[in-house]
This record gives sequence, structure tokens and C-alpha cells, in this order.
Amino acid sequence: MQLSEEEIENLSIDKFIFHVVHHRNDEPILLDETPIGEFEDFFLERAMETLRGNRFTFADGSITRTLLRQVLDDESQFVPVSKTLAQTFHAGRDKRIKPGVMILMTLVTGQRKLLSVLKYDHEEAVTYDITDDAKAILKAIANSFTKSADALQKSALIELVDGDDDDNIVVVDKTVRHEITDFFRGFLACKRLFDDKQMTQAVEELVVEVVKKHQSDLPNDITQNVRDRYYDTVQKRDKFDAAEFFAEFFGAHGSAAVRASFDKGLAKKGMEGEVFKFDKGAVKKQRPQKYKTAEGVKIDVPEQASDTVKTKTTEAGTVITITTSRLTNL
Repeated sequence: MQLSEEEIENLSIDKFIFHVVHHRNDEPILLDETPIGEFEDFFLERAMETLRGNRFTFADGSITRTLLRQVLDDESQFVPVSKTLAQTFHAGRDKRIKPGVMILMTLVTGQRKLLSVLKYDHEEAVTYDITDDAKAILKAIANSFTKSADALQKSALIELVDGDDDDNIVVVDKTVRHEITDFFRGFLACKRLFDDKQMTQAVEELVVEVVKKHQSDLPNDITQNVRDRYYDTVQKRDKFDAAEFFAEFFGAHGSAAVRASFDKGLAKKGMEGEVFKFDKGAVKKQRPQKYKTAEGVKIDVPEQASDTVKTKTTEAGTVITITTSRLTNL
């Protein structure tokens, strides 16, 4: 899901409500109204944080999608549907899930209408007031909404469009950032838009594109061994995180211009903000290589002979070493 800067600037909350879930009672505490008052900007920011999440789509027959469709088709269903969702959310008993609230919002920007589902954990906070005689009075607040990254545990930003396969869902699940917990997956009834193999290969394609675009600004160690370098990086890392991967792959040569091309490429592939587990078997180390020196010497290295050719960059230039059992003069 992508929103333009203008769409983000014009985004507003149309409807808002929350219900108390995962407390120690058998049923959630259902509310009829929760006026948002002066705190619209706060909750808009929380919803927008979800844009940097992982892409999903609803599974066939998703009850959650059916309920959310009712909200968009009939505004009077907003509160009843929110209560049904809260009951479903609350029914998923898991001791790891802390007490908190489930928030449902509808958001509008231009002609687009989005839905946001947030799970906020209850947090204890200590605030203070300063009196006229320079004394501080501490006050404890048990149930609070904070900007803490740990408090907003689960969030989904959803856009329903014609055709189930075209739905846009972006999910952030702090419990397992590179995926989604079974609990939240079951609640939404969703599936990952791209699998790990597809995303591993897509990043490889992107890296090759970025290196080719900036080859004049990158050292030979990167430009001449881009696929092998990617293979080695994948084998060393368990998961893909854009910032961490970029820093390791490009190192000190990861300029602002290179990073901009990398980020733009991720967005173009619909993978901006994606965190996923690398499929180590989806890439291969050995690939055909072709070199051409500044003096016009061409070297073709077949895949099976890639281990016989080594390159090393020195101050004087690039040294190419070819080890062979026999040299033939053609």
C-alpha cells in the first residue's frame, strides 16, 4: 500500500472507537462511543506507522474482511462490527498477550477510504504537576496510550478494493517483526502477499540494478562480485531489514544517492518496509561472469570455473588471477 505525500497530508479519521480486551474477564469490555476529541493527530501518527510494515492480503472466506466490508457499505454498522471484532480478538486466549484495547478506525483521504485496526497494550505511566510553591505532585496512570514502540503491539492498515486479491493490507506485529503471529494471522484471516523466496530473489534483482546504476561510484569489489556478495550476505543473515542489509552490503560506499535508489526500488517492487526471513536456497553463489578491462581484454568465466578466477583491487589497479591445469593457445 502506498500513499502519496498529498494523501498522507490530507488523511483524517472519520470514525473511531476502542474496546478493552485481554483483561482477566471472559468477555471484553464493549463501549458504545469513545470520542477522539483533540487526539486525532496522535492516533493518525500511530496508524501511519503501520505503512512501514509487511504486505498481506486476505485469505479466501475471511470473516474479518466480510465484517470490514459491512462498515464501508453501511456506516451504521461501524460500532456493531467493532464489537464483533473485539469479541473475536478477545476470544483468542494467549498468556503472552497483555491487557489493552483494540481500536478500530476508518480513515479518509481524497477518494480513498482505509481501515485501521490497532492493539494497544495497557501501560503504567507516572505523570506530575508542578504547584505554585514549586512542588511536584506525582500521579500514577494505569491505563494510558503512549508513543512507546512496545505499547503499540499489533497494527493493520487495510484498503478494500474490488476483487479479494486486490486488497491492500499492511501489518506490523511487534511480537515477530519479520512475520506475523499465528494469533493475529488468525484474527485477520490473511496471508503474506509475497513469500520469502520471492522477496529474497526480488532484493537480489534490486541490488544488481542499483549497483549497475551507480557502478562508476562503487569499488570493483562490489561491481565485479555483486551476485556473489549478495549470496554471502544472505547466508550470513537470517532476515532482511532494509537499513541493516544496506549497511552491510554497501558499507562505507552506501552514499545517500545509492540509498535513495535502493529505497525507491523497494517501493517500486511493493516491498517498502518489508522485514522477512531470507530463503537461503533461493540464491546461488556461482554465476557466469564476464569482464572487460580498460585495455580491451575480455574474459568470459563459465559458471563451473568461477572458483578459478580471483580479482583483487590494489592502488595500482585490479589484479586478475586465473588458476588453470592447462592453458591452450587459440
